[in-house]
Amino acid sequence: MGLPLENLRGQGYDNGSNMRGKEHGVQKRVLDINPRAFFVPCSAHSLNSVVNDAAKSCREATGFFMLAQQIYNYFSASTQHWQILTSHVPTITVKPLSQTRWESRIDALKPLSSIYDALMEIYNEPHPHKTRSESLVVAKGLAEGISKFKFVVSLVVWYNMLFEINLTSKLLQNKETDLSSATSQLQVTKNYLVGCRCDDGFEQVLIDASVIAKELEILPNFETEHFRQRRKKKQFGYEAPDEAPQDPKQKFKVDFYYAILDMAIQSVEKRFQQLQHYNSVFGFLYDIYSINKKCTEDVRKACKTLEQSLTHNENKDIDAEDLCCELQAVARRLPESMPPQKVLLFILQHKIQNSVPNVFVSLRILLTLPVSVASGECSFSKLKLIKTHIRSTMLQKRLVGLATISIEHAETSALDLKELLTKFAKEKAHKIRF
Repeated sequence: MGLPLENLRGQGYDNGSNMRGKEHGVQKRVLDINPRAFFVPCSAHSLNSVVNDAAKSCREATGFFMLAQQIYNYFSASTQHWQILTSHVPTITVKPLSQTRWESRIDALKPLSSIYDALMEIYNEPHPHKTRSESLVVAKGLAEGISKFKFVVSLVVWYNMLFEINLTSKLLQNKETDLSSATSQLQVTKNYLVGCRCDDGFEQVLIDASVIAKELEILPNFETEHFRQRRKKKQFGYEAPDEAPQDPKQKFKVDFYYAILDMAIQSVEKRFQQLQHYNSVFGFLYDIYSINKKCTEDVRKACKTLEQSLTHNENKDIDAEDLCCELQAVARRLPESMPPQKVLLFILQHKIQNSVPNVFVSLRILLTLPVSVASGECSFSKLKLIKTHIRSTMLQKRLVGLATISIEHAETSALDLKELLTKFAKEKAHKIRF
């Protein structure tokens, strides 16, 4: 489109290797042309990857979501089964598990504690058809999987985690969210996960699970699994025996509860290091109003760090000493505390951008750094919903028009459809009046 890449500083896309790859990805190609460009991984995609890592951290977690998917597949395969489900759970129904939006799986976990009666009603049908005997056995097997206390505890653990992550994901997708607020929200989520990883957190989960188990008439005890313990050959005679926990409650806490929390905490720290680094570099620009209250040496140190980030070889965008003086001058003239975008508008309205060029350039670069690209990808989701396999003959012009109407639904809902139809009919009239 003719845009000069040397002026394109903020990059934002998902965490796919073809996009963020440091060797052959889009990030590498842009950095080869403009080494001063900043790549900010999409926070929403990174948060989705956090749950993905936790869900694959142990066998119990994988088995839990496989059982949830089997329940949806079973009910959605038959209209009769779906009617029985809605008769027991009229307000909410099971949903398929999303492969790309893990935080949305919270909707798939809500009704799982209320479908046991629906499965048993299908199994206890008085006169089952011979060809349906296999389906009835499947219903009983799913009901037995749900009726285990371990499954109920897993349901509570995942619901609590997905609820917290889903709330953070919604906040990160807000168009008003910046690097500072995104870092704060992610820190809240991390502190929540760290706070849950303790004996008191596990006991609270057991209390919540016991309430659900009482409603389903399930004994609040962990089932003992009998299997032959594999014996490993010792390499040295002085090795102590490595014995696994025998208590089923302790084994579940170690193999499942602590496993998914450890993986989630580790993934949050790893995937958001870059975002935290950029916030440490640009963070002082989010509160220019209070810069005069800070030590001049601290402000100068922050300005030097920013200068180093905006320098490549002999080329640099700002001067640290000039930026420090300009920030203090702008801070004295601001009427109140303002976010960076309003400070930039204040500079433009008073036409002082030539007097404070370093502040002007720094704010412009800061405001181009994206936090999330999830809202931009919603347009692709709309296209997928509009152009289905049934409408495969839809032409490009019509598809673009329907997509625009769907994406800009707030504006289109205010249009007068009768007036539009009248104008359309007049322009497309085939009869010619003489």
